[in-house]
Amino acid sequence: MEKRSEHYGDVEKWVRKVIDSCETYDQTRSAKRLIWNFEKQIQRKHPEKYWREHFYNLISPLESSLSYKRDELLKKQLEP
Repeated sequence: MEKRSEHYGDVEKWVRKVIDSCETYDQTRSAKRLIWNFEKQIQRKHPEKYWREHFYNLISPLESSLSYKRDELLKKQLEP
């Protein structure tokens, strides 16, 4: 099994790939849990930088991507 990087930039790229690969709403719920876990990890490891840098540069864009993906899936579902 390959060793995964724990650097926040690598984790952010991985979570973004998971979001992009979601094809159902249930999968987006799992992606949301990944974001929550990532957020908790950052808060524990970098509490002094969390609000100043990491929330706005990492967490907020991931949540926006997930919201956009959910909207896309909903539109696909509503198409005739």
